[in-house]
Amino acid sequence: MRLLRPLLAVIALFIVWLLWGGLYKTPVLQLGIASCCLVAWLTHRMARPDQETHGWALYYRVPIYWIWLLGQMIVSNIQVLRMVLGPLSALSPTIVEVDAKASSKFALTLLGNSITLTPGTLTIDIDDNKITAHCLTAATARDLETGAMIRRVAAVDPN
Repeated sequence: MRLLRPLLAVIALFIVWLLWGGLYKTPVLQLGIASCCLVAWLTHRMARPDQETHGWALYYRVPIYWIWLLGQMIVSNIQVLRMVLGPLSALSPTIVEVDAKASSKFALTLLGNSITLTPGTLTIDIDDNKITAHCLTAATARDLETGAMIRRVAAVDPN
């Protein structure tokens, strides 16, 4: 049981690596397996000081969150495309500070990364439970302040 979690992590990382890699020659595959093992080992080592463990709930909650985040990324891409091709007056860069209400470092990190992955937004700073983000428009900043993404992250967080 002790080796099951790292083994599953290596397998999951390698599957993602295979999907994104596109080059399936033996030396490249060997380097891929080695890098996935290294990432799993480093992640395991980094989790030790906090003893933050995540249960099996992550195995079904995270894919649901990824699907939602992918949808948000598509919508945001379309909005950014409209801004780029539209009038310059559509841009209203805004910096917003959001109370993350995160119950763990995992949730705070996931929220910060999710904000940055969404086009038109960028996480500038994370301080305790406050996230400072740059948004291309005031509307995007208001959307971030409504807390929809924060609630989604809270649903994923096992703590």
